[in-house]
Amino acid sequence: MKKKVLIALLVIAIVGVSCMAFAGCDGNVEEFDNLNKSEIKVGYQTGTTGQSYTEGYDNLTPMDYTNAMLAVQDMVNGRIDYVITDIAPAKSIASTRSMKKKVKVIDIKLTEEEYCFAINPNDTKGIKEKLNKFLSDNRNKLKELQNKYIQGTNEKKVIYSAKNPTNPLKVATSADFPPFESISGDGYEGFDLEVMAMFCEEYGFDLVINNIEFETIVLEVNQGKSDIGAAAMTWSEDRAKSVVFSESYYDATQVIICLKGDTTFNNCKTKEDVEKILKILATDSKNETVSGQE
Repeated sequence: MKKKVLIALLVIAIVGVSCMAFAGCDGNVEEFDNLNKSEIKVGYQTGTTGQSYTEGYDNLTPMDYTNAMLAVQDMVNGRIDYVITDIAPAKSIASTRSMKKKVKVIDIKLTEEEYCFAINPNDTKGIKEKLNKFLSDNRNKLKELQNKYIQGTNEKKVIYSAKNPTNPLKVATSADFPPFESISGDGYEGFDLEVMAMFCEEYGFDLVINNIEFETIVLEVNQGKSDIGAAAMTWSEDRAKSVVFSESYYDATQVIICLKGDTTFNNCKTKEDVEKILKILATDSKNETVSGQE
């Protein structure tokens, strides 16, 4: 979810635009569901790569949400047009009983990212060395577990925060990003937190979970209020100035979620196809002139 990226965009003239502008399109531009709307609103979770990706398109209207599910609910209710989020939570949301007949995922990778655990730079417990060894020693086991979480076939395991820790390992998370972290009753579940529980068991730590807003995790870890940040966090140069990162444990990407009946991206095969359409939408959504009309 979560790497700040810089997007270099070309402005495409809209007068006389035809379907030749779309690499994967074979009709004319009026067939795209949202092309003639006066404003295109795109939702994302605050602080994630989805935010920086959306904000790279100057004329799309970015919409902040505390989690992707809230954005998708607003899309279903007609308040926004699209949601951009990481592929794992996107597929998780789209497969829920309440959403599977209403939304779909455009399964085309828009970014390349690596999830890592963030570690306090004043690491007096040797966490980085221990955690990297744990990730390396258990790579195949963790990969299998990760796939089960993404496919929804994992054993539902509730992770609890230790009430009276004697050797605490304080882990900051943002429990609104299934299947990586979410609240379950008075406990938590998700791949990241199960990995943290396994790590604590192996090294004799008592797991203490601090559930906070995602955008505050790096500061929390930097200031030593938590030892580790475990929240599907993407490595970035900016974050690496404040925290130390573990080895990567998941290759992530951003994708688009749209309404089930939206045909806008139906003929797209590549990232370039999707981005050509996004550029047209971004240009036309703020302009009174539409292809073929003056």
